[in-house]
Amino acid sequence: MDDISAHYWQNPYGNKYTWTNTPKPLVKCAEARGVALIRSVLKSGALTVLAGFGWLRIRLSTKPTLLVFTYHRVLPADSSERAAEQPGMITSPETLEKHIRLAKKLGAEPIHLNEWLKRSKQNHKLPRLAVAFTFDDGWRDNYLHAYSTLKIQDTPATIFLVTQMIDTDKTFWPEQVLKLLTTHTLSINDKAFDWLRPHLPTSVTDGECKPLSLMEGDEVISRLKSMDDKTILTNLETVYQAYPDLAPAKTSRAILNSAELGEMSTAGLVRYGAHTRHHYRLNRLNNKQMLKEEIAGCSDDMKALSKASVPVFCYPNGDITGEGEALVSEHYEAACTTKTGWNRAGCDPYDLHRFNLHDGNSHSSRALLATIGRGLL
Repeated sequence: MDDISAHYWQNPYGNKYTWTNTPKPLVKCAEARGVALIRSVLKSGALTVLAGFGWLRIRLSTKPTLLVFTYHRVLPADSSERAAEQPGMITSPETLEKHIRLAKKLGAEPIHLNEWLKRSKQNHKLPRLAVAFTFDDGWRDNYLHAYSTLKIQDTPATIFLVTQMIDTDKTFWPEQVLKLLTTHTLSINDKAFDWLRPHLPTSVTDGECKPLSLMEGDEVISRLKSMDDKTILTNLETVYQAYPDLAPAKTSRAILNSAELGEMSTAGLVRYGAHTRHHYRLNRLNNKQMLKEEIAGCSDDMKALSKASVPVFCYPNGDITGEGEALVSEHYEAACTTKTGWNRAGCDPYDLHRFNLHDGNSHSSRALLATIGRGLL
């Protein structure tokens, strides 16, 4: 600002404030910048400490150890699909390549998850450090954007499939809800939105929900997880019947098809594990038959699907129940959880720990090592 005695400043909320003494706001701005700088320095320092801790733990580990890296969607930075996706679900192809290169630089041997488990069970020799790359849900972008990186780097991987979504144009309810909330103005007083209304931001009070930001929509997704998946999907269908224009476009496919699965498995580079039939969270299934269908039925689907399928299960959202565990142990040889950490030789194969990775927590080598370090605390 200049030295004129009175000024108008437009803040982000549209209000104007008048000052008769200009040095005072300058001091406040300087203080704010100073606080922001201190926070940035502290955050950077913490990241460096965690990265150093992660690197040290890995380098000093002597007992055969397996790191399981978990991804979901692999999308380029300019992909339009990022606009309606949870930030914690996305990794860029460049970031994936960085992870593979860093793992190898650390001396880790990329290995198929089921191969490491087989060797561990049989007490065969294991590498000091191994890394298994895994992808949850069976997104088509795993084929479009991750597969080429895996081939170039000669890196094996496991994709956990939701079997009843293969060869369909369906997608998961969080993506459908995000699309609704971030691209449309909704008349939420309509009965069709009764199920959604209690989970919206408190600022939405006038009966009309204008497009939310991606972060606001992500918070709504978290609150909706108090409901079971099938109920949410049924309610979404009710919305689409009442408002056909809001229904997902049928012009694109989000999930892998059989041809893509076959191509990726041909060279033996990609194998497939089980992730239930419909991605229903097991702790929300009160019907025993439905629980059996999601776990045992998925096993049947996997056996019929491909020779590249492996008897490893992955819990949707990490949700586990006693009955679910019993069914998993009956039909599979191992299971992945969402618990964070590494796996030692001889570990419980039904309690595999992983590191969930995305652009936000592993965009650089330091960030990846910090995420590993934080998970090993």
